[in-house]
Amino acid sequence: MASLPPERDSVVSGEQMERKYDSVEPNWEENEPPSFQRAADDSLDESTQPLTGDTGRERLLSRVDLEAQPNGTDLHEKGLRADGAKSEYVLPTTFVNAPRRKPPGTALIIAFLLVLFGIGYLIAAGVTTFTRYGHTLKVNVILMISDGFGVTSETFAREYLQYLKDIEHPSAVSGGRWDFPEGFKGVDELNSFGGSPKQRSFGILPLDQILVGASRTRSADSLVTDSAAGATAFACGLKTFNGAIGVEPTERLPCGTVLEAAKHRGYLTGLVVTSRITHATPATFYAHVADRDAESRIADFLVGDHPLGMQVDYALGGGLCFFLPNTTAGSCRNDDQDMLAKGRKNSRKFIFNATDLRAQSSTADSLNTVGLFNSDHMDYEVDRESRDESTREPSLVEMASKAIDTLSAAAARKSAHGYFLMIEGSRIDHAGHSNDPIAHVYDILAYQETVRTVKQYVDKQNEAGWPTVMVSVSDHETGGLSLARQLSDAYPEYAYYPDALLGATHSTIYLAQELAKQSPASRDYVSSTIFAEGLNITDYTEAEMSTVLDEYSNVARMDNHLADMVSRRAQMGWATHGHSGMDVNLYAYGYQSTKLRGNIENTEIGKFIIDLMQIDVPQITKDLTRNVKQWYSPHTDKHADEHGLVGVAHYHHEF
Repeated sequence: MASLPPERDSVVSGEQMERKYDSVEPNWEENEPPSFQRAADDSLDESTQPLTGDTGRERLLSRVDLEAQPNGTDLHEKGLRADGAKSEYVLPTTFVNAPRRKPPGTALIIAFLLVLFGIGYLIAAGVTTFTRYGHTLKVNVILMISDGFGVTSETFAREYLQYLKDIEHPSAVSGGRWDFPEGFKGVDELNSFGGSPKQRSFGILPLDQILVGASRTRSADSLVTDSAAGATAFACGLKTFNGAIGVEPTERLPCGTVLEAAKHRGYLTGLVVTSRITHATPATFYAHVADRDAESRIADFLVGDHPLGMQVDYALGGGLCFFLPNTTAGSCRNDDQDMLAKGRKNSRKFIFNATDLRAQSSTADSLNTVGLFNSDHMDYEVDRESRDESTREPSLVEMASKAIDTLSAAAARKSAHGYFLMIEGSRIDHAGHSNDPIAHVYDILAYQETVRTVKQYVDKQNEAGWPTVMVSVSDHETGGLSLARQLSDAYPEYAYYPDALLGATHSTIYLAQELAKQSPASRDYVSSTIFAEGLNITDYTEAEMSTVLDEYSNVARMDNHLADMVSRRAQMGWATHGHSGMDVNLYAYGYQSTKLRGNIENTEIGKFIIDLMQIDVPQITKDLTRNVKQWYSPHTDKHADEHGLVGVAHYHHEF
């Protein structure tokens, strides 16, 4: 039998074949590369028995060309192997010089990786969906913030109202505007010890019933916080520097908030305030800027220009001027952007007065509403009450009730987990800044009225099987209020006189602004309109009159002067026109409220909400910072040289 030509007479082991195969560079000249075959298993038919010896070589010569086979199948692709313990590969003459075939596994690996990537994406999407909708927890959290409301302010409001009831004042008798303290039956009620009417039980305010502890208020960079840092402690659960809105203190990057995390989890969200809706406290829950004064940018977040999309489902307050382009009269913006138009493109609905609010249904159809009831802050309660009813703004209790009704109905209809609602008595703080006891006590009583109403909602929803909790706390105290004042060098008497506030009809800032409209202010106008009608002061001194006549056009000076006239007569003291560093009272009522007890850091309130609602604030922080450079700057003119400042401010020996 003829022998194979030398170049075909080569039988090599599998290992030798692989080394030769890998050493050949691809240089294909045909559409199909040359093929090789390997010996068959003895379980195959005779035509595929092991190719050994001379007979094997003859059979090989008849089968080396794939085109000569009936089915055109490469035996290598069949996975045939040689008989015995050692596989042997038979190479065609052209194999040694043939280009290598592209390893068939490469495409499969790529396809496999793509499949894995797709599965991973679907798992991530599924986890996100489950995170939002997969749990069964249903809970409502109502966080009430009494901005600037200190311990002394609670005492002041309680004793002012007790005085009104004691003298049967029309504003305090049963069925009147202020019909608490709770448990007070009337002027003839005697206390349990018997005795004269002067020994009667005085009763308490709605907040007094639910006092659970105190909150420490310092910020990351000062022992005296501002509202931005104070509210960020509630919203993000961390201390930050004064002026920061939803920003952590070290890298000055955005921190996720309880409102944003609740929204991500599938809860509905709401805000009700009497300040501008873009002001420091409400802004910390939905916006992220390093400077609280950036209210033009803060308004952008509320209408949908937010890296995570629309976050607030229902918002009521003031601040229309920051939604109008600076080409419009009354605008406060620093650009020509129209936030109302932008919001409407994002399906925002805007309402502008009490009539609009009352016309809205308390259903899911009213979600995505922003109420802007004043160009600036809403009216002080004492000024609101003095307006004609047709022009009167909605009260805090009316707005809060509308928000709770709307969010509750919408949550039930949408099968949501519940809602997070922040309600702020904003202007308690502003009155403290003015040292105005009249505006201060009226806004405190309006807040107390709201607390009582919210407690009723909490009871109703808990009884219906929907766990609901209300937490009430202040971000700080304002004014350093004291219920005593020494007016001379003589030893002071132990008294202060809340009756000095009776009959006042306006805040001191309102009266100061009215004075500034005069040209000039006449003595008769000051005596009758400002002193008698506005402040119920008829025993003014000549020095007090002269100050007004000389400086009537200076609004800030008149605000302070008029407030001091009232405070001196009441013998109420104020330490500052700013904030103080004292602790503030902590109140809680309803579901799991017993978990808040004692003297705690303000950050613990945020953490309580996070745990109760089972929300993931760290994940929101990651989402916010993923592409943070595209929408956020950590620096401002105020803080550009203070990057990383977290220490407490110290005394500079300067006054």
